[in-house]
Amino acid sequence: MTAIVVLILRIVLALLLLGFIGLLLFTTWRQLKTQIKLLSPELSTNIRISFKDHPDQEAFMIQQNDVLLGRDPNCKIHIPDETISAQHARLYLIDQNWWIHDLNSTNGTFLNDERIEQPCILTDNDMLQVGNIKLIIHTINT
Repeated sequence: MTAIVVLILRIVLALLLLGFIGLLLFTTWRQLKTQIKLLSPELSTNIRISFKDHPDQEAFMIQQNDVLLGRDPNCKIHIPDETISAQHARLYLIDQNWWIHDLNSTNGTFLNDERIEQPCILTDNDMLQVGNIKLIIHTINT
């Protein structure tokens, strides 16, 4: 009877040891994947924002990963229009995708004629409306 108990204990300990080694390998693999992602050069994704109704007006070339859009002169995308809040929206880059987030603006932010309530991904040729101003998004992969 004691031989059976010892055999069962050995099997349980062997399974626990295998589980520990598996967890160790999984954790090491995840950390290695994270380090590779942090150290590898990222593809640069820039966007150009042009005015839909005024194509002759100079477009905004965005090469930063996080910019503010608004009426405030300190915003990277400065649009002096009374229908736009001082800090109307935030555009930011995560995992090679541009996102737009409305910053509780008075007149709202619309993406392709739909009001956004939460952050949304921007794609090429999306129409963005802030206040009375309509903008076209052009993604540029370099």
